[in-house]
Formats: sequence, C-alpha cells, structure tokens
Amino acid sequence: MRRSRLTMLVVIAALVVGAAMWWQVDEPASLTASAPVTETLPSPRVPPSATSRPSSPADAPPGTRLTAVHMTRMGQAVLDETGAVLFRYERDDPHKARSACLGDCAAVWVPVTTTGMPSVTGIDPAIVDTIKRPEGARQVTLAGWPLYKFADARPGEWTGQGTDHLWFVVRPDGRRNLNCLSGPVQ
Repeated sequence: MRRSRLTMLVVIAALVVGAAMWWQVDEPASLTASAPVTETLPSPRVPPSATSRPSSPADAPPGTRLTAVHMTRMGQAVLDETGAVLFRYERDDPHKARSACLGDCAAVWVPVTTTGMPSVTGIDPAIVDTIKRPEGARQVTLAGWPLYKFADARPGEWTGQGTDHLWFVVRPDGRRNLNCLSGPVQ
C-alpha cells in the first residue's frame, strides 16, 4: 500500500513537471510584458473610403499618421508613422479630456502628440481626436483614450504589453488588445 502511494506521488509529480514544461513551450518567455517582442510590420489594412481619411501634407502634419494593422501574433493594432505600436493606459478615463500619464510616466510612455488632426488608414476618423496636455501639447486620442508609445521600442515591437495590467496595445476601435499577455487580465 505504501509503495503504491509513493508510485502515485511520483507519477503525479512527473505529470505536473511535464505540464509545466509544456506550458513554457506553448507560452515562451519572449511574450511577457517586459520582453521586447517584434513582428515584421504588415501592410496597412485599407478600409472602405467611408472609414478612412486620406493622408496628405495639407491634412496632417508630420508625426500624426495612425494606421490600423493586423500583426501575426498580436492581432489588431495601431501604428504611428514610424511603425511604433501604440498603447492605451487603463488609468486614463476616455470620458475626461486629460492624460493620467505625466512626469516620469510620460518619459517611459511617450504621448503621441500632434499639431493638427492625424491622418488615418483603417480607423474611423470620427473616433480620432486630441486633448491638451498640461505642458500644452495636443495628445492624440482614439475613442477617447490618449495614445502612447513605449520610449525604447523599435518599429513593430510591443514591449510593455500588459505592464502592471495597465498598459495595452490599442486596437483600431480604441479597445485594448488582450493578445500576447503574460497572465490573465481583470
């Protein structure tokens, strides 16, 4: 009897270790919020003309182009003109015209700013707007959510996804993208 219990415990332990190893293979460490994760940038999705504002120098100053894309692992995302993946911050309130990311926060999570209205591809122009930041810059919003990019990220990189369960890649409709997270989100 004692030997069969010991054997059963060894088998259970082996199954637990095997399951943990399988889980690690299925969810590699490179998908955690702190790891830089990069994808080859896809071509922008071009929607019907009713949901697109054409890009032109007269329509938008440099630095204010938003493009909806579908990335292989991340799914739906929004990029700026440099290919930076854009984020939203859960402490912001889409119903108030202000950003909660100030000071040191804004040094790491750089606000996407503009001097005009951004041009958009694959995004409904009706949900794109700007808010005034305390220092006077105009920050771009999507469905009311102020937009940011991670300071050290390269084009196509979503470093910071899920950080503190507060920072999420933004989808073209303004909702948070919950793909490629290191754990469950509330």
